[in-house]
Amino acid sequence: MVSSYGISDAEIDQTYRTSLIMPPGERAALFFHRLEEACEIVSDLLKDGIRQRELCVLVFREPEALIKEMMRCRGLDLDIERSVVLVPQKEFALDNFTQATLEESMRGLAQRAKDLGCDGARLILNVPEEMSAQLPNEGAWSELERTREELGLTMVCLFNMTVLSPGFLLRSLSYYPRVIIDGTLCRNFYHMPVIAVTRPENYQGFYEQLESIREERDIRENEHRERSMLREMNRELQDELTQRQMVEFALLRVENNMRTMLDAMPDMVIMLDRDLRVTMGNHAFIRYLQDMGLDTYFEATSIYDLLPGTSTKGRRLIEEVFQYGHPTVIETSVPTDIGNLDMEVRLVPITVDGKVDRLVAIARPWTPPSRDLRGMWGRFDSLRQEVLDPAGPMAGSMESCPHPALLVIHGGQLLKVNQALANELGRSMDEIMAMGNAFSFLAPFKGKDGIARRTNIEGRITIPSVLTRRDGSTQKVICYLMYVGEGDDHRVLVVISKEQ
Repeated sequence: MVSSYGISDAEIDQTYRTSLIMPPGERAALFFHRLEEACEIVSDLLKDGIRQRELCVLVFREPEALIKEMMRCRGLDLDIERSVVLVPQKEFALDNFTQATLEESMRGLAQRAKDLGCDGARLILNVPEEMSAQLPNEGAWSELERTREELGLTMVCLFNMTVLSPGFLLRSLSYYPRVIIDGTLCRNFYHMPVIAVTRPENYQGFYEQLESIREERDIRENEHRERSMLREMNRELQDELTQRQMVEFALLRVENNMRTMLDAMPDMVIMLDRDLRVTMGNHAFIRYLQDMGLDTYFEATSIYDLLPGTSTKGRRLIEEVFQYGHPTVIETSVPTDIGNLDMEVRLVPITVDGKVDRLVAIARPWTPPSRDLRGMWGRFDSLRQEVLDPAGPMAGSMESCPHPALLVIHGGQLLKVNQALANELGRSMDEIMAMGNAFSFLAPFKGKDGIARRTNIEGRITIPSVLTRRDGSTQKVICYLMYVGEGDDHRVLVVISKEQ
């Protein structure tokens, strides 16, 4: 069957699939702080209205060309869709609105939908704060709501939290029985319907007739006192709910300011949970994904799935930050379509109840040192083979290594050291092993910011460190690390170089 729009019902159902369904005559609100978030939901609302054969009127604040382009990117071409009408907010003429003109406008919209053969009408309005000065009388709004319900007009009001005042937002939140959260129509627990004040009943005539029935009079007086107490408790409860709502909006305001600040930063900022899934990112990170031609939807997506081709060899460094909670700077290389991009990534742990719950990663471009490290890394092949097969052909490689070397497990516990390390520390090998932990004589070098820096290039890790000898003297060194084995019992090979 072909509709009055020239599109078959089957085509409408196939083209506009949406999880956001607004029943005809429903009233809801959407609170947002980014235009991109609102446009995604508005496109779903328009598609739902088209599917239900409603005349959709969108009153918007932004330029018309921008609205059309954002809808087109979401699969809705407003230039060819006859059932959608765009109305700039400036044409709303709020200064001239009264209860009568608003009621007339709603009836006109319903009649226009009927003339076009639509089953109903849907109004999506980007609410300006000037509307708070119109029709301040509560009874006027109630009359308009009854008219809207009579006409079966579906209405969704949009509230931009970045430009509207907290007081106006709070009043608006309490007005709507439904809100849209994460693209889903939900019950609004902050909705405060007008409670009619119950007037005390006049029992005077009844008392005059039943003066002799004292017990019944006492019972009714007690009932009256209980009703008064209930009304008082209800008022106190409403006051408490209002206070809580004000706190909620204060928190939302703080979150909005934080996001605005993060979006103004030129560095990429993301937040990772313990499963290394991205839970938040600023505009610089989104622009990076767009420039790389990657999917900009990152919520609850693993960083390795979000950035295909990223090496997982640095995963253990991140896991160490989660385990020990030490702020760390990693210098790494990220693959892109135009080659590797060298980045400095600052990992800042967020602790909850004494345990690292999330990581904030701040990334910026970095120029790596020009020093050629291939000679040092070439020694690791034989050392690694000796660790994996102590009796194999590479046995003795650590002892013959001219550089101080040691083998530790996760946490720094010593497993093996060579004579070159003993000579450098001025101790015997047995004395070093008796110390138990490599951190007794070897510690990461921390700069003026108190943060240790690591360089991670394809799993090859270097750490500027400080070596403490037996006589108390210290030496700045570079530690070269390689992980051997998998799982919780993996080992770490460390070769120490005094070349800076």
